[in-house]
Amino acid sequence: MSVVGQLKELLDSLSRLVAQHFRLARLELKADARYIGVRVGLIAALAPLILVGYGFLCMALALTLQRIWPPDLAFLAVGLLNLILGGLGIAGVARQLQGHRVLDATVTELEASTGLVLRREERS
Repeated sequence: MSVVGQLKELLDSLSRLVAQHFRLARLELKADARYIGVRVGLIAALAPLILVGYGFLCMALALTLQRIWPPDLAFLAVGLLNLILGGLGIAGVARQLQGHRVLDATVTELEASTGLVLRREERS
């Protein structure tokens, strides 16, 4: 096969490969957006329930602590407890989102394809 023919075949293959990578990236972005969207939606849906229930629990705890501590100290202790528990919960969800690699499969496939193209060029 002539050099021009090989070059044309290489360019056609490369064009198909790039198009397939774009399709893969689009599919993976949809899946990643769905993954993140569902978790953000769950947080948004559960937040009001947590806020109302937690408010009642905090008030009950503060009123109970007022029996043994001064009122300001009781409310301070409950407030600190809220900050600590809320911070730990948000950190856990943020860790889940950080651990999810966006476009992971696309990057892997692109690296593999690039290696194949480079090896093919070396053989020619």
